[in-house]
Amino acid sequence: MATLVKRLVDQFPNLLDQVDLFAGTSTGSVVALTLASGQNASTLVDFYSIENLRSAFSPSHLNILRPKYSNAHFKNLLETHFPGNPRLRDLKHKLLAPSFQLDDPKRKDWRPVFFHNFPDSHHLDDLVVDVALRSAAAPTIFPSHQGFIDGGIMANNPSTAAIAYALGHAQPRPALEDLRVLSVGTGLSPSIVTQNTQRWGVVQWMLNPFRSPSEPLLNVLFDGVVEADALMSRHLVRPHYWRLNPPLAQPTSLDDWKAIPQLIKTAEEFDLKPTFEWIAKEWNL
Repeated sequence: MATLVKRLVDQFPNLLDQVDLFAGTSTGSVVALTLASGQNASTLVDFYSIENLRSAFSPSHLNILRPKYSNAHFKNLLETHFPGNPRLRDLKHKLLAPSFQLDDPKRKDWRPVFFHNFPDSHHLDDLVVDVALRSAAAPTIFPSHQGFIDGGIMANNPSTAAIAYALGHAQPRPALEDLRVLSVGTGLSPSIVTQNTQRWGVVQWMLNPFRSPSEPLLNVLFDGVVEADALMSRHLVRPHYWRLNPPLAQPTSLDDWKAIPQLIKTAEEFDLKPTFEWIAKEWNL
């Protein structure tokens, strides 16, 4: 995703300045927060280096009874990446980052939370680093952060949420036909379930270790939500929506830092001409 953004900016140097709202979930929240803070695409690429992600995903633990990783190294990286400990109100652009609160003490309930910095937000004083850790707290991989877990469990692709918040919170309020939505994904993984699932129970759906995908229900839930959101966003804004999500050669775990060279290669080789043409037309660049 970082490399794709860099290629887009190389083609259209003023692109990021033309974006009013950046939205991202999980690792996408780091991308969105980075760009909303005014940092450039090269800085974003540098953040996702092998060295940084090797550090973030270490040391590893068996995650049956505990998270696979502490988020201490990840937090240190974020604090270096966002110097001065900025808050959401300090960002140069509008920002939307989904997360999920496990226990809301006021409502006595759990609920999705969409952190944003529109003027009516209750989270303007929240630290950027905390918002990133809340949105990227993938269950079993990282510990929950301040009672929040990864927003990907319900908004893995935040395009529709971004449309809703733009219409509901931006001033002056835009018309739906005036919105332009460019959605950049983390890569489309081939996780098709080819087996006969007619007799599957809990074990097969939750754990299928000797076949691919190894966790079919989770793959369906996470990938299905992404594609469903893309479909709904496309219906909402029609030709003014563009989805950029290159297919990956093989499924890639979110903590597989060794796959970075292949992911970069995929992003560098993917044909962006149709995307360039869409941006030139819709963004008038």
